Amino acid sequence: MAKATFGTGIVPYFHCPLKTDEHKIAKITLMKQRVIALMSGGVDSSVAAALLKQQGYDVIGVYILGWTGTDEFPCAWQEEERSAREVADILGIEFYTVNLGREYEHEVINKFFAGYKAGLTPNPDVLCNREIKFKAAWKAVRQFEPDFIATGHYARLRREFSSNNSHFSINDAMNQFPNTKKIENLPNKNLLKIRKLKIENFYPQIFKPADKEKDQTYFLWAIDRTMLSRILFPLGELTKPEVRQLARNFGLPTAEKKDSQGICFVGPLKVRQFLQTRIRPLPGDVITTDGRTIARHDGVEFYTIGQRLGAGQVEWTGDVPPLFVVAKDLKANVIVVGADSDTFARSFTATQLNWFTPFTPSKVEGSKVEGLNDPFDSLSLAQGWPEGQFEASVKIRYGQEDVKAKIQCAKSSATVTFTQPVRAVTPGQSLVMYDGSGVLIGGGIISDVPQQSKILGQALRSKQIR
Repeated sequence: MAKATFGTGIVPYFHCPLKTDEHKIAKITLMKQRVIALMSGGVDSSVAAALLKQQGYDVIGVYILGWTGTDEFPCAWQEEERSAREVADILGIEFYTVNLGREYEHEVINKFFAGYKAGLTPNPDVLCNREIKFKAAWKAVRQFEPDFIATGHYARLRREFSSNNSHFSINDAMNQFPNTKKIENLPNKNLLKIRKLKIENFYPQIFKPADKEKDQTYFLWAIDRTMLSRILFPLGELTKPEVRQLARNFGLPTAEKKDSQGICFVGPLKVRQFLQTRIRPLPGDVITTDGRTIARHDGVEFYTIGQRLGAGQVEWTGDVPPLFVVAKDLKANVIVVGADSDTFARSFTATQLNWFTPFTPSKVEGSKVEGLNDPFDSLSLAQGWPEGQFEASVKIRYGQEDVKAKIQCAKSSATVTFTQPVRAVTPGQSLVMYDGSGVLIGGGIISDVPQQSKILGQALRSKQIR
């Protein structure tokens, strides 16, 4: 029987109804369960599979064939598959390749282009996680009757227990009783205030990982929350250097392999050239915030908020100051440029919301929510969204430092107001929200930035006057 390691992606199997009283205890036993380990051919997914095998799971390695490339944009998927298969052979686990090329084309590539055609800047990695890794892939491997699906993402997933106004996590139990290898002989009055535990009362939460520099929770906000109970993240408690050292210890050929770059399953490419394979360039005016036409662009779709305009493109007398895209209008076929300070905004609206952590107000004044509370105290999710206002830490792009903000929720949207202005808030990119302890609350798609609409309106009016 595998050793129970809590808080690192290992989940206990509840083999019977668990009963407690003042003298009896809850016993949670690990049984061998089947895990589909998604293996990309890189070091992270290789070590994730190795750890799962070491911890006693029945592991099946799966390589997802998503993008096979074109003559102009080739993809070295055969090399990646070969690396993943070699690791599987070393670990002594079954290995399969699942062809999800059609799903990837429809759900990721087509939506990627559709977003740019609409004047947005979409994130294909968010789409890939939601539609392919944790949806299409899970459906495709159901024939293996797996209990879980695991990836090499740097994220933590913890199971919490809650019922009758009392909740605790498996991690909390292990932290309070560090010498306890299984949850047994735990003082009932300290942890369990109910008479019967039910497996459905354990709910999963995504947390930021131990390695803050490799944190990939930003890309996980859109996955179906019903999938969380089926997901394992074995690398959540590890840093990248530790992962590479483990790969060496396991004797894996991917130990020194460079991290993959670029679009999920596509790899590095020149985005503008890729977009031009399906989007016909339509030249138009580049104007300043005061309405002066200073250059021509080759298609609004190919520019994003915060992007610097090349000095060689600009008709300017004297030295050209640094100019950045601060607004754009697909219908008018206009790009507005200004100083870097003009790229900052204090608020925006997000739609297509997805919530992981149900919560209720701890204090309610009218419709205002002041703080998060026990997720199972009079659950206030109305068809999947909270209502009212709360504070959270947010990201609007990968690698950005968290920024404090107030979130005002409506039925299908959220208005986000930062405590300080933030650069390059970009429609089409992701809003990702965390609570104070690093729990991924949920996210959405940035849809409207009032500051940019204001700048655009003023620039167009000034242009007409000129």
